[in-house]
Amino acid sequence: MGGLRILFISIALVSAYLHANAAPSEQVIKKVLQQGVPAEAFDQMLRFMEENKGRSFQQDIYTCDGQDRDNVKPCEESKRNKSSTHVTLGNPTFVAIVDYSAPSTKRRFFLINLKSGEVKAFYTSHGIGSGKGNYAYKFSNTKDSRQTSLGMYLTGDTYRGSYGPTLRMYGLERSNDQAYNRDIVLHGAWYVGEDFIKTINPKTKEPFGRLGLSWGCPAVSLSVVEKIAPLLKNGSLVLHYHGKLQERALSGLEVRLDDPTNVTPVTESDDSSGEQGS
Repeated sequence: MGGLRILFISIALVSAYLHANAAPSEQVIKKVLQQGVPAEAFDQMLRFMEENKGRSFQQDIYTCDGQDRDNVKPCEESKRNKSSTHVTLGNPTFVAIVDYSAPSTKRRFFLINLKSGEVKAFYTSHGIGSGKGNYAYKFSNTKDSRQTSLGMYLTGDTYRGSYGPTLRMYGLERSNDQAYNRDIVLHGAWYVGEDFIKTINPKTKEPFGRLGLSWGCPAVSLSVVEKIAPLLKNGSLVLHYHGKLQERALSGLEVRLDDPTNVTPVTESDDSSGEQGS
């Protein structure tokens, strides 16, 4: 009798485990896609999760003089020491996809609940090196380029930065594997939101017509980062996506649109550049 009871308990535990780690249902997937998430990007996200569930990735990072090794807050270049660590993909409820083929004036940051299928869309910046207008059209993994990097990111811990809670991200592909050393993070910024889009550029005397520009980070508004950083931290995924350039970016080299006719150039930058990332 005791053995039968143990068997029932084991079956229940296995069933609970499988349910907790199950891929989203067809109904959830359909619901997500109905809310504007790019189908190819979401498919790429789901495939990556299925193929790498529970996997640990080795990452090149740095530690800081006088700072605990587990503290992920950046420090000055002169205080950095090369190091490495392993980060593990968990079983996240929330993931994010940023569609960088869309303009900054569109809510192109999608926060996705894989359990319910609920999607919330937010404004997000691109790096000044990726385009000074409303569109990002060139991307790289190069330090000091101030460009956005395409690819899959695994989230780490948060720290308190200049703009509040800031989420560390680890690049998992050749297109973004220098993310930690470049300090490419998810942070809040005053220059992300409808107010900035409508603000008059003092140099052109016209509305900016775009968000402000980061140094490569996917900055969101200050109020948004307070809500989403806790949901995404420690083992979730963030995908920086551009349908026309995604596959080419995996070479690790800079990629750009051959004919960026949809890019609206502006005069040299205002004061909207972020201080995080390089």
